[in-house]
Amino acid sequence: MNIQTIQEKLKSQQLFDSIIQKYTLLIDEKMIEQGALFFVPLGGKEIKIVLPAPLHKDFLADESQITYKKLLLQKEIIILK
Repeated sequence: MNIQTIQEKLKSQQLFDSIIQKYTLLIDEKMIEQGALFFVPLGGKEIKIVLPAPLHKDFLADESQITYKKLLLQKEIIILK
């Protein structure tokens, strides 16, 4: 699934500018943060997007700015199937 499709679906659900409700940090066995995993609702299903370290720290620093729009503008995201 590409970014444009995700953006269109989020806009149709009026979630594009909404604050992300569901995410988790990715931590390895040495307790080092490797990034963040975001869960994006698209109708009846949910896709997962990873923002790798250390970029996730700056992204998560201001909770009011953690929106789907800002996440999808990050060039380093990885969309999981």
